[in-house]
Amino acid sequence: MNDLETRAAVARPGALRRAAPALLGYAAVRALGLVVLALWSGARGKSAYTLLTARWDSLWYTRVAELGYGYEVRLPNGDVHSNLAFFPLLPWLERLAAAVSPLSHADGGFVVSLLASLAAAWGIFAVADHLYGRRAGVCAVLLWAVLPVGIVQSMAYSESLFTALAAWALYAVLTGRWVTAGLLAGLAGLTRPVGLAVVAAVWAAGAAAFLRERSGSSFVGDGSAVPAG
Repeated sequence: MNDLETRAAVARPGALRRAAPALLGYAAVRALGLVVLALWSGARGKSAYTLLTARWDSLWYTRVAELGYGYEVRLPNGDVHSNLAFFPLLPWLERLAAAVSPLSHADGGFVVSLLASLAAAWGIFAVADHLYGRRAGVCAVLLWAVLPVGIVQSMAYSESLFTALAAWALYAVLTGRWVTAGLLAGLAGLTRPVGLAVVAAVWAAGAAAFLRERSGSSFVGDGSAVPAG
């Protein structure tokens, strides 16, 4: 379909039901990964939950949520690590979760990541299903679920949040929902540096669609537009 047709297209009914096999498969794979992590951590006397919520980048995001920006660490070799490297959307959501619930900032980050990972799986399915059909959508989601680094999808990191926003922004572009695409791309740009690439891609696609529509019409003497050809 062309841009005008996709813009007028009505969303297919039962979208969640259609995506259910992909989402259930994704949840099963990620649950298996968490069980393996729990067993591995327990065998070594460590807490799997601590590994998911209070290690590496998770600590930086939590500190931003609790104290804001301006914190830095100076290493013995002279390197400086600043929390300005961590984009604000995830800390904002962690702070919101802590404000409206008994969750800590770290717990909020974990919950946001879990929910965002499901939203991302659904977005990946929606894009692949729209382009290639339901089977391709399910396969795409399962491939994303079994990535060797897939454990970060369950950590209090920004990967799942970024993927969800990027996938749904792409789906909005494919279906001609330009305002939605722009909003989602803007939010993706608040999650991590690569989000700026999503913003650029949506702007480029929007500009291309606009130029195609403009080239599809011509102007006659009184200035009214008529279809060309």
